[in-house]
Amino acid sequence: MFNRLLLFFIFISLFLTTTHASELDSDEMVALGNFAIEQQLEVENWQVNIKESISVDKAEKLVEQLKDDFSYEKKIDEKSIKYIFKNDHKIDSMDVLYKVILPTESSLQAEIIALLEGADWSEEIKETYITTKNEIVHKLFTKLAQSYTCLTLVNDDIMNSDVFINHAINYFNLRHTTTQYDNIAKSTIKKSFYGYTDLWNEFYSVDDGPINVQIAIIEDDAGNEQYTIGTPILIHEY
Repeated sequence: MFNRLLLFFIFISLFLTTTHASELDSDEMVALGNFAIEQQLEVENWQVNIKESISVDKAEKLVEQLKDDFSYEKKIDEKSIKYIFKNDHKIDSMDVLYKVILPTESSLQAEIIALLEGADWSEEIKETYITTKNEIVHKLFTKLAQSYTCLTLVNDDIMNSDVFINHAINYFNLRHTTTQYDNIAKSTIKKSFYGYTDLWNEFYSVDDGPINVQIAIIEDDAGNEQYTIGTPILIHEY
């Protein structure tokens, strides 16, 4: 009887551990952060964008709600009215910013954007990030929201770009890989690498192949390299 109970608790423990790990791996930022920690590379910065198109009426109500909780900036141009809301207090080395974009043309939809970003990554930041992101998604977004994630790592002068890409291929089990070299004068992007992983559902189709991971090798005037990895593609929101 004791042995059966012991086996039962071991099974339950393994099940819960596996489930928890699977849930974490399904979050792009957590997976990229775990990759950085495993490769022992310093995090320069990270950013998670969550976007969704919503009705203008819903967006206007959201603007009034956010005004009660955050300081904001209002920008107007020919095509839109942008409200930028920012939490004035850092949340465990993490900034959170919201944008609501109202179109001037009434037939178009509005857009809500949540931006989470930071300049470091650790187990403590990861736990805060998961809690904060889940709260934001629950309050502001539906299943139609799209998420874009990027992480920039500092080159340690030991791992060159080819080695870094190979580590990424093995870690994320990347397939359908392609590499593009940037020949534009004064461009800081030396080359871009694309691939597909089964870890995440979202992807883009390029030349009849799925793509949901992009790595940019960025080089400054002194020849120093940084590696930026993002999913499903690299975007930056300011």
